Amino acid sequence: MPPESLIDLSHPLTPHSTIYPGDPPFAMHSVCNIPFDGYTVHAVSLGTHTGTHVDAPFHFFAHGQKLHELSLERFVGRALVVDVRHLARARGCIQWRDVRESLDRTRGAIASLGPRSEGKIDMVLFLTGWDGWWSEQKYFDHPYFGRDVAEELVKMGVRLVGVDTLSPDETVLEDGRKEKEDAFVMHEVLLGHGCLICENLTNLGELVGGDFEGEEVWVSLVPLSLHGADGAPVRAYGWTKKGR
Repeated sequence: MPPESLIDLSHPLTPHSTIYPGDPPFAMHSVCNIPFDGYTVHAVSLGTHTGTHVDAPFHFFAHGQKLHELSLERFVGRALVVDVRHLARARGCIQWRDVRESLDRTRGAIASLGPRSEGKIDMVLFLTGWDGWWSEQKYFDHPYFGRDVAEELVKMGVRLVGVDTLSPDETVLEDGRKEKEDAFVMHEVLLGHGCLICENLTNLGELVGGDFEGEEVWVSLVPLSLHGADGAPVRAYGWTKKGR
């Protein structure tokens, strides 16, 4: 039975969509229209990491899995939404101790994480609230996560990490500043262990607030089927339902 209501977790793609520095811009234009052709067709141009999207291991590792090599099951399942809005500061680093404190506020949260084969939750979505700055310059100044967050989640058996920011790592603008050596630690640790990443999520706040033990959060983060790709846009959505 389908859920009574779905929550849209994707940003709409428009000419004003925030694009990671250096990535191809999003563009859409008409090539056929009803008055002249009798039907409508548009041409679309975008990068594989445009808008709400997923990263496959191939994004950072030459021999990592490509998008078409990942099963659909990897993108759909129960998720734990971790509310870290109280920690979200411009270019502030969120460490594992901060995440652990947030998890400890919800009874049973830590114990619920682990391999799906053990009946546990292997998808973690971080709610920072920074999606409210989408399409604005401040969106680039998002909070980010320390290496220890990725390491601890991987140890627990988490297989997908999602954020409502441009990246789980700090975004360095192309303004002459030298990129730090550890600029992509979250990407390197997570993707290096086969853990997928979903970026630019939105509306995660609509999935939290209920009793953890009585309500489950489910999400679908299925990307476009691009053969050989390192990532692809997602029409992400979520829903809640009574626990087992």
